[in-house]
Amino acid sequence: MIGSDGDADADADVPAARPPLTVALGPPEHGVARFAVDCARAAGTTLMEVAHVDDLPDALTAHPGTPVHLHITDPLFGSTPDEAAGAVESLSRDRPVAVTLHDVPQPAEGAERCRSRARAYRRIAAASDLVMVSSGHEHRLCADEGIAVDVVVPLPVPALPVPALPTSARTGAAPTGRAVPSLDPRSVGVFGFLHPGKAVDVVAEAVARLAADGDDRVTLRLLGAPAEGHEEYVAAALETVRAAGGRAEVTGRIDDDELAGTLGEVTVPVALFRNVSASGSLNTWAAAGRRPLVNDSDYTREMEQIRPGSLLLASGADLAAGLRALLDDPAPTVRDIPPPGLDELGRAYLQAWRGWLT
Repeated sequence: MIGSDGDADADADVPAARPPLTVALGPPEHGVARFAVDCARAAGTTLMEVAHVDDLPDALTAHPGTPVHLHITDPLFGSTPDEAAGAVESLSRDRPVAVTLHDVPQPAEGAERCRSRARAYRRIAAASDLVMVSSGHEHRLCADEGIAVDVVVPLPVPALPVPALPTSARTGAAPTGRAVPSLDPRSVGVFGFLHPGKAVDVVAEAVARLAADGDDRVTLRLLGAPAEGHEEYVAAALETVRAAGGRAEVTGRIDDDELAGTLGEVTVPVALFRNVSASGSLNTWAAAGRRPLVNDSDYTREMEQIRPGSLLLASGADLAAGLRALLDDPAPTVRDIPPPGLDELGRAYLQAWRGWLT
C-alpha cells in the first residue's frame, strides 16, 4: 500500500483483482471531476461521468454491486455537508465504496464551517472501505479532525499539450526542448477557479500598489473563471487594480490546448493560497515550466520536499516589493518541465485498490 508519506512499495504490474468503477461527478471542468477522469485513465479502469449527484443512483443501476471509487468534495455531493455525507452513505449500502477526499476540512476556513464539514467527512470515511487523500498535509488535517485515512497518493504533474509558440528570447533555450511563449512585459498571474481561498484580493492590492507607485505597465491576469458565488469578489479585485492605474483581466476557463502557452507567458505566476490542503494548480504551473510564488505553509514545504526547487517561497510581508523584484527579473520563475506523473498515479491507485479488493 501507499503509506502516509506517499511512497509506493507496490508491484506496479499487479492490477486490482476487481478494478472499481471510477465516478467523475460534477461539471466536466470542475477540478475534482477532471482529476477523477485522470485517475481512471491513468489506471486503465472503467470511468462513469455524471453531471449531478441526483443522477448518480440511476446511473449506477446498470452496475449492481460493482465497487466504485468516488472523488469527493462535499459541494458536488450535496447542498450541505450533511447532505453530501448522506449521499455517500446511501451508495455504500449497495456496494463497496472507496473515496478520495478533496478540499479536506481545516481550521483556516472558519471554526463553524470546519466543524460542519469535518462531521460530514467523518461520516463519509466511516461509510467507505478505502479512504485516500492527496498529500501528507491532508492526512494530518484529517487526523486532527478524527477522519480515518488509509492511503496518501500525491497529485501528479500533468502532461500539457505542447504550445506551437516561439522560444522566449528572455529565457533562452526552452526547458526540456519544448518551445515556450515569450513572457508578458509585466504581468502577475493567478490560475484556476477564482475565490477568496486563492487570495485574489491580496494579489490585486499588491499589484494596485505597484500601479499607484508609477508602474503603468503592470497587469493582473486572472487565468480562470470565478467560482460559483464569487463573481463580485473577482470583479472587486479587477477594479482595485484599475482604480490605481493598472491593467486587469479575467480570462474565463482556459482550454487545455492553450494552457501551457497561457501559463508560460505570465511574467510572475503566483499561488498565494489562504488555505490549501492539496493543489493541482501548483503542478500545472510546473507542467508549463513555471515556478510560482507561494506562501510558506505545511503543504508548500511538503511539495518542496517532493519536487525540490519547484516553488518560490514568498519572503516577508511586503508582497508588492517581492512582485516588483520578480517583474524586473522573472528568471527565477522559469524552470525545467518535470516529467508527467500520470503513470505513477495510475500505479499507485491500482495498488491501493489491490489492497482493498483482494
